[in-house]
Amino acid sequence: MSATTRINHPALFAILSSLADNKQAVGRRYAYWCNGAPALEAAVAAAAMAQDELGHARTLYPLLEDFTQAAIDPAQIEPETRTLHYQLSFLDTEFAGWSDFVITNFLLDTALTTLFEAAQDSSYEPLRQRARKIIQEERLHQMHAEGWVKRLAKAGGAVRAALVNSLVHQWDETLCWFGPNDEPGMHQLVQEGIINATPNELRSRYLAKIVPTLSSLGIDVPVTFNAASKTWQNGQPLPWGRWDASSRRLG
Repeated sequence: MSATTRINHPALFAILSSLADNKQAVGRRYAYWCNGAPALEAAVAAAAMAQDELGHARTLYPLLEDFTQAAIDPAQIEPETRTLHYQLSFLDTEFAGWSDFVITNFLLDTALTTLFEAAQDSSYEPLRQRARKIIQEERLHQMHAEGWVKRLAKAGGAVRAALVNSLVHQWDETLCWFGPNDEPGMHQLVQEGIINATPNELRSRYLAKIVPTLSSLGIDVPVTFNAASKTWQNGQPLPWGRWDASSRRLG
């Protein structure tokens, strides 16, 4: 992709902004639990994961400097001066408990990784380079998430109930983050080889990562399995009426 295309590409700017802002917000939320995790090893993991997420954000924000055309406010390039926020709305406030940490790790962190996986061979070289490194570092995050989801679910009682409540709270918005399947900007990214999957394809790949774990624990989520295509699909309408395409979050 040429420099001219990068400079004049609102769709690419939007997805990079969303990735960077969500990574930064997740890192900050994780950091709080360095002292609040329920066990020492969990606190150590939270610290390491917070450092990873903030590091990912720091590698993504400089890419926004390529987008300096008049249509994009220069103040929105630097994280310190940004007034538009692209992180999901449930990251606006502190986690209510450890289950929120675990579910954010399990749901949102995995969703972001799914997008990076779709950019491993991106025609936009800066994203391609960062995506491959981020995917490597996220493998431990996924193991941490699956381990704690299983641990809390098997604890039963109020612990399991808190986990399920966190899951329900974050579910719709995380699935919406990939965008509606007819979103022009996402299709432009696919057509130009920046990512290799449409929103519905990304959602299907994402569900294939998380649903088996939830199913094994008896946690019901609104999904269906398409036997013909051997893919998981969302089983109920998502709240697109509250979807803000600019910020990629629910209003």
